[in-house]
Amino acid sequence: MDSLGTWPRPVPADDRDFDVQVMKRLRTARVDGATDRAPLGERLSTSMLLVVPLVTALAVVLLWQQWSRSGSAWLLALAAVILVATALWWTARLRRAFTAAQGRLGSRLAHVVDHGVGVVRDLTLEPLTEADSGAQDDGRVRARLGLSVTPVRGPRFRAVVEAVYDADAALLLEIGSHGPVRFLRDDPEGSTVIDNRLTEAQVEQVYRGAALN
Repeated sequence: MDSLGTWPRPVPADDRDFDVQVMKRLRTARVDGATDRAPLGERLSTSMLLVVPLVTALAVVLLWQQWSRSGSAWLLALAAVILVATALWWTARLRRAFTAAQGRLGSRLAHVVDHGVGVVRDLTLEPLTEADSGAQDDGRVRARLGLSVTPVRGPRFRAVVEAVYDADAALLLEIGSHGPVRFLRDDPEGSTVIDNRLTEAQVEQVYRGAALN
């Protein structure tokens, strides 16, 4: 977000290590019983996503058999109505199930991952080696950033992150540059990374939350 004067975006990085750590925390929370269990009604409703199509298929097959014997047009019309009604119900129910699942996942993630604003206090730039980049000179540099992080909630802390930048973008880095970061709540100093996944609106939200903390 240029309007906030944030640091330049680094080259997209492989965040699988961070995601793996998040999944481990979520599994641990599940074992400890810290996750929210879906209400009984919601679980029954989700089960109907599987049951209703099977019942509908059976009804259509029976109606088709009846039609093949009698040739009555109303049986085909009834089968079509059942198919359309089931499709509309199933689509609406599936959307509700996804929305509910996303809400529960977001609630669980809030206990594992947090965000904040990092400000550069120390800065070191070095060219990538051939072993790093797979090319002798691809115009990229590695930045080692010592950050002071103000989280959306909780105390401030310091962390060191590394990121790869195009040479032109790296020139825009300086002491005082700032931007959004994410980290594991149980290990903020050791897990902080620059967050490139946030939308502009989400970045604004992180900045507001950090300012109010």
